[in-house]
Amino acid sequence: MPTPPEVLPPGEVIAYVLADIAIILIAARIVGGLMVKVGQPRIVGEMISGILIGPTVIGGQLAKGAVTSLDLPAVDGSGLVNDIFPLQAFAFLSLLGSLTLVFFMFLVGLEVEQRLLRGRERQILVVALTVIVVPVALGFLVGAILDEPGKWKSPETLTGGDVSATTHGLFLGAALAVTAFPVMARILQEKRVLNTAMGGIGVGAAAVVTPLMFLVLAGAVASAKGDGVPDTVAVKLGLAIVLVAFLFVAVRPLLKIVIDKRFDPDEPLDGDLFALLLIGAVATGFVADRIGINSLNGGFLFGACVPQVAGLGRAVIDRMQQFVVVFLIPIFLAVSGLQTNLRVLEFGLIGGIVLFLAAMIAGKWGAGAVAGRAVGLNWRESNAIGVLMNCRGLMILVVAVIGKQAGVITDPMYVTFVIGAIATTLMTGPLVGVFIPAAEVDDEREKTITKSLAAIPAMTGGPRALIAPGSPAAAPQAMVDAEALMSASGERAQFLVAHLPPLAPGGDYVGAGPEEEHFAVKRALGWLEPLGEAIRGRGFDVEVVCFQSPDPPSDLARLASEWAATEAHVGPTVASAPLRDAGMEIKRPG
Repeated sequence: MPTPPEVLPPGEVIAYVLADIAIILIAARIVGGLMVKVGQPRIVGEMISGILIGPTVIGGQLAKGAVTSLDLPAVDGSGLVNDIFPLQAFAFLSLLGSLTLVFFMFLVGLEVEQRLLRGRERQILVVALTVIVVPVALGFLVGAILDEPGKWKSPETLTGGDVSATTHGLFLGAALAVTAFPVMARILQEKRVLNTAMGGIGVGAAAVVTPLMFLVLAGAVASAKGDGVPDTVAVKLGLAIVLVAFLFVAVRPLLKIVIDKRFDPDEPLDGDLFALLLIGAVATGFVADRIGINSLNGGFLFGACVPQVAGLGRAVIDRMQQFVVVFLIPIFLAVSGLQTNLRVLEFGLIGGIVLFLAAMIAGKWGAGAVAGRAVGLNWRESNAIGVLMNCRGLMILVVAVIGKQAGVITDPMYVTFVIGAIATTLMTGPLVGVFIPAAEVDDEREKTITKSLAAIPAMTGGPRALIAPGSPAAAPQAMVDAEALMSASGERAQFLVAHLPPLAPGGDYVGAGPEEEHFAVKRALGWLEPLGEAIRGRGFDVEVVCFQSPDPPSDLARLASEWAATEAHVGPTVASAPLRDAGMEIKRPG
């Protein structure tokens, strides 16, 4: 009979936790950085880094037991991995990872914007329902095949043992149905097709898929055997409906009143308002946990119920992003990786694993492509939507963690989920490049620039100068530069005042939502237009251009070149190399 591991003194637990976090962050930054260098999302590297510091590579096994306690006995672990991550330290990291997911789900909910559904409701619903219904149906089909006695060499290791077919099918269906909504929206922004028919349908469908997937997941959790307060699925789901109604009918209007009173998009996010939102996320997570639908669903629901005030999502994400994305999410991914032991996979399980991965890809890519074609997109556009829907990011790991906690997902199936997360995320970028080629991306950039210049009256004669401050702080110096050019020029100088706000950082996990594009431009124009008016007030021809860009330096150079600027006055944050390559004389303050 295994003996309980030695209980570490509290001081040693803290020492192990600090050392483990340092190891996790170092591995995450190194491997994540390598993935970025080869054009892959950082999240893939952080997933892999967790596996590299786990039992798959360094051997042994983690101690297993009640990871919600720091001192309860458990089955002894073994090997180097258990020496580095002893049970009590791993328990702390696991709890931190669970808290991370509550905040992450809150941010994802905050990004799911109702305005994405406007204008193409029928097409969006057709695509969204298809890429939910087909994967969930496949989940039940695959679950039934995996559960079939004698079908596989070791069927008990791919199923949850004493788990109902309904619970098993719902968990597998949720895993097959999940889509990394933030990643999809970011790729569409970077490819400059968010505002096309394909982009609108794709991101709108993903926005619908996300809450529907969580509905499936809530049903799966409710049907699993566990310690929730209600003891029947009907009661759990009934209480979940009451919670949703309370959030959207009672809480949302009250939040709107508070936000209108305390939020100013031109000022830093109010501390009390930020605290209120965090309290709401954790409190709703607590209620969801007590209901029996998991705290992560609560975090998502509260984020979704927050009123969508322009600039609020960006302000909250800016405040939380560095801590959540740089610190907390790598810890969660490491906890996931440490529980991913590829050595548990047996040859006899390969057939079942391949079946699941095939269903994962066919259920999203195939279903998304067919649905896209059915709503009027061509095959190339439809395949692009299918590939983007197929990207799981870390969202499938959320299902894996919940399923493992509920005793439905076994170690080999957990490993299969992780393999699916890495594989579908890795394949997304290259395949999107096939279906949305670089030439089309360049065409979309040209359309944006042409549209911006089309509104500018034709100007003739005199030197043409681009004024690109880069930030509000650089605007006064830009005015000084413009005045110097006015004095030095014997001809009537003409000015193009431009600023191209970049996409919000952090797109591998959360961004600021597509709606934030309009707010970013509006906020920039708030300081850019007064600068243009000041120059115009001196009697010179001035035009102002502003649009959000995934590549501001290159777009600024193309804009200036097509406007035929002869020189550029750029602020300290503006990259001058692309402008210089375009043949312009560069003048930088100082």
